Amino acid sequence: YNEYKSYLRMEFNKKYEQWHEDFQVFMNNARNTKEKAGLDEEFEAQQKIYSKWAKDYDEVLDEDGENYQGYNILAKHIAETLPTSSSCEVLDFGCGTGLLAEALRNKGFKTIDGLEPNEELLAHARMKGVCRELYSSRGFTSIPKDRSYDIIASSGVFFLSASHPNTDVIADALNFLKTGGNLFILTKKSYFSKDFVRWDVVEKLEAEKKLREVSRKYVPGYRKVFEFEDDPESMAAIIQYQKL
Repeated sequence: YNEYKSYLRMEFNKKYEQWHEDFQVFMNNARNTKEKAGLDEEFEAQQKIYSKWAKDYDEVLDEDGENYQGYNILAKHIAETLPTSSSCEVLDFGCGTGLLAEALRNKGFKTIDGLEPNEELLAHARMKGVCRELYSSRGFTSIPKDRSYDIIASSGVFFLSASHPNTDVIADALNFLKTGGNLFILTKKSYFSKDFVRWDVVEKLEAEKKLREVSRKYVPGYRKVFEFEDDPESMAAIIQYQKL
């Protein structure tokens, strides 16, 4: 029995190391290379990686692998920040396999939709049966224009690279938030300083009185620290915006 457990662990370690090379090393290079590839090409390359790993995605992100805790950190923060209501409508932006949606449901949020561009990841979210509706598009184009939410939440999606959602998506999100509704973005704090992040877009929205920044919070333990990172606490950042 112990030999079998050792064998399973060894096989998982091989799988995880391959995921790390396929995705995290690729993303680190995309974030830091000075010569940016075309954003559409980079996006398509990412989608191929997501599709390849869709069936193993939750496993390699689990505590024995990457130990990604972003979705748990964000769900806890939202539940502590806003009153939980079964009538509250939530959109999980970049829902992947539905990890954040599951965590929010466990915190008492019952009406959750998911938006995700990758069909293979979306198929696994669909199998979980957590979301009311699942939409497939790179931005908000697949969501009915008359749909509006109390909360739009996103975990580990913004600012991962120049081709990932940036601040221009915040302006688009406002079209699907109810007045007074809240947008929560969780990502790694170190990504905030990347040269492709356009904070001037948010400043313009604030100046136009379209939104306000409610809070900005930093929490250690985003995920495992990687060999190419200088961030021993693996600091997560949560920004909350409110639509005015």
